Amino acid sequence: MIVKTPSKVILFGEHAVVYGYRAISMAIDLTSTVEIKENSDKIILNLNDLNKSLKLNLKDLKEIEPNNFGDFKYCLCAIKETMDYLNIEPKKGFELNISSNIPISCGLGSSASITIGTIKAIGKFYNKPLKDDEIAKLGFSVEKKIQGKASVTDTSTITYKGILEIKNNKFRKIREDFEEFLKSCKFLIVYVEKRKKKTAELVNEVAKIENKDEIFKEIDKVIENALKTYNKEEFGKCMAKNHDLLKKLNISTPKIDKVVDIGNKLGFGAKLTGAGGGGCVIILVNEEKEKELLKELNKENVKIFECKMVY
Repeated sequence: MIVKTPSKVILFGEHAVVYGYRAISMAIDLTSTVEIKENSDKIILNLNDLNKSLKLNLKDLKEIEPNNFGDFKYCLCAIKETMDYLNIEPKKGFELNISSNIPISCGLGSSASITIGTIKAIGKFYNKPLKDDEIAKLGFSVEKKIQGKASVTDTSTITYKGILEIKNNKFRKIREDFEEFLKSCKFLIVYVEKRKKKTAELVNEVAKIENKDEIFKEIDKVIENALKTYNKEEFGKCMAKNHDLLKKLNISTPKIDKVVDIGNKLGFGAKLTGAGGGGCVIILVNEEKEKELLKELNKENVKIFECKMVY
C-alpha cells in the first residue's frame, strides 16, 4: 500500500500569522511517499533518503518516547497517535518505507507531509481509513507533541490540499475563482541556502521589532489585493510587495534577495516563503521568459523545483 502526500508553501503572510493576522498557504506537488507492508512481528521503519532503519518489537511500541528517536520521531509519534485513536492492539507487524523529494527544514512542511502520510497509511493498513478532519487533528497533535507547540498551517494544508486562509490557528478553504486561477499558475520553488536560524529564533527576533504591527497590517492589505486578482502580473506584484515587507522584519538574507530580484525581473513575481533566515523562494513563472529565468537562477548555485498546486 502506497500513500503519496503533498507539501505546502506560504504564499503570503508568514510571521504576521503568529499575531492573529491572515496567511495564505497552498498545497504543492513536491511529495513524500509512505509505503506500508505486512511484517510478522516487528515494526520496521526505513528512512530511504537518509539510509537509516529502525526495528522495534510490537510490544515495545506503547512504552517508547518518540522524541528520543531523532529522525524517526515524527513517524513514530504518528504511528502511536493513530493506533491510540483507532484503539488498535497490533497483532501483526509492518514495515514502513519513507522517501521524499521535499527539501527539509526550509518551510515546505516536510515533517508534516511524512506525518500525514504515516497516519493515512496506518489507518489503511488496519482497514480503518480516516476522514480528513480526523487526519488533520491527529497530525496537529503529533506536531504539538514533538515540537511543544504547533500551528495548524502545515498539517491542515497538506491534509485538505488546495488553498487555505489561516487566521488565529483556524482555517478556511478558499475555492472557486481564486482556486481556479492558481491552478493555471506555474511556480518554481528555489532552495537558496541552508537556514542559519531556527523558526523560534526568527519569531523571537521579529517580536522585538517596534513597528511590526504596522508591517503586519500592510501585509494584510497585500493579501486582500492578492485574493481579488486573477491576473498573474498583478498577483506577482503582490508577492514582491509581501517580500519587501518581510525584509523590514529582517528575516531575509542577501542571497534570498538576489534570487527574489531575479524572480521579479524574469518571472511575474517572487518572495521568500517560510520563516526566513535562508531557505526557499517561490517564483511565479512567466513562461515567455522561463528559459532566461532558469539560466540566471542556475548561476546562483541553487536547487530548483517546478511545482503546481495540489487540489
